[in-house]
Amino acid sequence: GFKGSLIIPDSVILIGNYAFYKCIGFNGTLRISNSLVVINDGTFEKCYGFKGSLKIPNSVKKIGASAFSNCYGFTDELIIPDSVNSIGFSAFYKCYGFSKQLKIPNSVKTIGTYAFSYTNFSGSLKIPNSVTNVGSSAFQYSNFTDSLLIPNSLKIIQSWTFYNCKKFSGQLIIPYSII
Repeated sequence: GFKGSLIIPDSVILIGNYAFYKCIGFNGTLRISNSLVVINDGTFEKCYGFKGSLKIPNSVKKIGASAFSNCYGFTDELIIPDSVNSIGFSAFYKCYGFSKQLKIPNSVKTIGTYAFSYTNFSGSLKIPNSVTNVGSSAFQYSNFTDSLLIPNSLKIIQSWTFYNCKKFSGQLIIPYSII
């Protein structure tokens, strides 16, 4: 039954696991504290209805498992800063509504299983050279509409990673690093 925006002030340094789980009804923006280092597991899971962009603060180093899972409704872009080095299991699973290209920063080393499954980001997908591990099904059923760029740092493409990603176009080059 919440309405409007959710604004978490910079004085907040920790939000527990599943703190806002199933808090539905928000119809404004989500502003996260610039003091958080980790967005914990399930923190905003199933909080649908937010509008606009989702900007992860520069202080965040890790986005936990299911942190934004099933948070559909965002209508613009997802901004992940260069401070983030890990995107957890199902972190953005079924986050429909983002209308811009997904930009994964060069600081990210790990993309968890199902991390971006069932999303509708547009444009190309460039996995940066910093990424050494992409979990299985990480991008399945995503709606990217342009090229897929796989870095030389990746050694293994896990099962189902790009399953049913029907809209990729252009040339696909599998790097020699894949074993």
